Amino acid sequence: NGSIFIYLTVYGGIITLITMLIGSPTLKMIFKDPTISISFYPYGLLSVLSAFFNALFKVSMSTYIYSGKPKVFFYSNLTNFFATVVISLSGLLLFPDTLTGPIYGRFLSAVIILLLNLWILKSTIKWTYKHIYIKEFIQKSWSLFAYSLVLWIMGNIDRYFLKNYISVNDLASYDLILKCFIGVEFIQNGLSMAIISKVFDIRKKNKKVIFFQESNRYFNIFIWANTFFVLIFAFFLPFFIRLIVKDEKYYSTFPYIGIIAAAYIVRILYYPYNFAYLFSKKTFFFFIINACTIMLQTIAFYFFTPAYGISAVVFIVLLTRFISVLWLHIHNSKNIADLNINYLKWYVIPLLSVCVYLIIFFVFPQHAEVLNFAVIILFLLFSWQIYKNEFQDILPMLKNKIFARH
Repeated sequence: NGSIFIYLTVYGGIITLITMLIGSPTLKMIFKDPTISISFYPYGLLSVLSAFFNALFKVSMSTYIYSGKPKVFFYSNLTNFFATVVISLSGLLLFPDTLTGPIYGRFLSAVIILLLNLWILKSTIKWTYKHIYIKEFIQKSWSLFAYSLVLWIMGNIDRYFLKNYISVNDLASYDLILKCFIGVEFIQNGLSMAIISKVFDIRKKNKKVIFFQESNRYFNIFIWANTFFVLIFAFFLPFFIRLIVKDEKYYSTFPYIGIIAAAYIVRILYYPYNFAYLFSKKTFFFFIINACTIMLQTIAFYFFTPAYGISAVVFIVLLTRFISVLWLHIHNSKNIADLNINYLKWYVIPLLSVCVYLIIFFVFPQHAEVLNFAVIILFLLFSWQIYKNEFQDILPMLKNKIFARH
């Protein structure tokens, strides 16, 4: 509501002012090498403002989801994606070998999409401030905030370890691939928001946190669609990078794309359990699992990165995500919900894709880019019959909700 939006605006404004004061001193404390010259202005400040505006944008996205407006949600995110890509690529062409394109791409797209959504929301939000909503909001959201902070650390800590043990070129190549996979996260988060209100409505109707057949249909198609997108993305990513980036030093870590993709396939399995925690308002344990995961990752990075470099990092991330999913499954089944699920659709098909990626990496690394297409074909052949009920029931409904004219 308007109270929360106003609170987040004030809170974000205060954080921005604080970073303006401590940004430069903090960077000097972190980067003590006198040969490295790093300034908080302008790129640091623009990055903070981009995060601030994107946070407000995501609040508006949740409003669309819970008010049953998937079309607005879809087209708003699509506008955000294309604005970011177009402005960033234009900046790279106009200002090569600088951060101007990517930084201003994120900043200007954030400004555009925020203004657009404020205009859309102006008649749907009550712009009043009531402290009672803020108190309840803070009480229920602090563990989600901590969880988001843990996710941010998990998404960046690997490069902190790698920078001391691999070449600058390999680190830049690896970082570029991970930056590209942010698009996968965008799709996964977006599709999760597209089904969350439906799943919650089903559970409210039954007054239980149970994985009913009706709600499982949504999860099944969610898992299938995300897995398929990751496979497509992993196949086209090398071609896309070669098209945009001509410097071959950024191609050195292409063999790891399949393993990184496998980790993102495993990540898909987080969402059904996350929904159960959100609905039951027991988000603290989800935070605990991820906090333990980052501790395990950090310890493993410390011992194995010096000897095995990027190989250690990508396999540690994949393994710890497997462990997290197993832990989430066990805890959900015992403490949160009745897991009446189809294991073939939830686990077997996605994990078969992971296994094929592992085989390609260890047995046929020199043919990885071609064989990644074979993974897509195998996935479609296996999944067509297995998910046929979902294709017949859910996909047409989602298509009509997003693309139908009113």
